[in-house]
Amino acid sequence: MSESIVYFELNNWFAGRDYPPDGKLSTWVEAGTFNNDRWCKENKICVRAGIIDMSENWCITAPKDWVMKWCPEIIEGGDYTYTVHVYSNKRHYEKEEFGNYSDFLRFKDEYGDVWGRFGWPFLEYSEDNFGSQHYSEDEE
Repeated sequence: MSESIVYFELNNWFAGRDYPPDGKLSTWVEAGTFNNDRWCKENKICVRAGIIDMSENWCITAPKDWVMKWCPEIIEGGDYTYTVHVYSNKRHYEKEEFGNYSDFLRFKDEYGDVWGRFGWPFLEYSEDNFGSQHYSEDEE
């Protein structure tokens, strides 16, 4: 990863596992902010947005300065806990899980490409890619 560009991926399915359970990112995920093309362009970030099953997914390419201003925990790391509700054999119980903010980071592979956990390619950081671009595997 270039020292000045950060790649991270969020999904709105489950707080804690698929996106940070607190902070700005949590607020933006819950509001669908990364689907807002104008907002993404104003913030000079590149977002590949789309649907995975019944959830929304975002592969975000952003300047390190932007990440440090709005969501430094992604770079700095740090552990957190969250609660999972488990339904099994007509029983319901809660289970505490652990995560780290840096788990959402993605890195270049040996060819210089960055891939999300669902196989989506990240956008290169460039002015032409600023905004939120819809992605569908069917379009490839």
